[in-house]
Amino acid sequence: MPRILPILFLLLFALTLLAQDKKIVVRILQEESVLLSDFQDVIQLKKKPFKFQVLLQNVEGVFVFASSRDSVYRFTETGPIRDFKYLPLLQLEEDAYNENKALNVSEVGWSYWFFKPDAPWHPFSRKTIKVDATTVLCTKTVKQLNDISTAKMIRLKDVEGPLYLLFVGIEDYDAIGNPSKELMRRKLKIEWKNEE
Repeated sequence: MPRILPILFLLLFALTLLAQDKKIVVRILQEESVLLSDFQDVIQLKKKPFKFQVLLQNVEGVFVFASSRDSVYRFTETGPIRDFKYLPLLQLEEDAYNENKALNVSEVGWSYWFFKPDAPWHPFSRKTIKVDATTVLCTKTVKQLNDISTAKMIRLKDVEGPLYLLFVGIEDYDAIGNPSKELMRRKLKIEWKNEE
């Protein structure tokens, strides 16, 4: 019995550490499922609705920068993001429960896709999947783009040119709430397939 206690303690300690792991996984779904596993990806989609599936483990949300211009290419895999500490202040307004099925597109603002179980709303689709006590799988459907500069909605079939996105997950915040350490960074270019 004395030998079992240290082993049980180590096992419990290891499980506690695993339960505290922070993780963000982003996947794009249309006809196929594409996992964003590399820093930079290029995918092709039809000009039809598609979905972002976001897995959040011990993390509240992910920052998303979306643009119709290639300004996202100024971000490197490890280089600093200008005004990184102001990311929470540059947040664009999102619609509750993804009602408009729109993706915010801007040259300066960032969206914040979050999920809090006790919050009165979140920017993902209403139905979420609770994987376990610390992990939730959320979906955001995109049928149109919300161009922040013109305050107009653009249907996907009317989009001209590629779409550029950057996802940034924050691992830690400093004492006053500014982001201090990243958990993940993914850059994505969406090109549109020719309809035949």
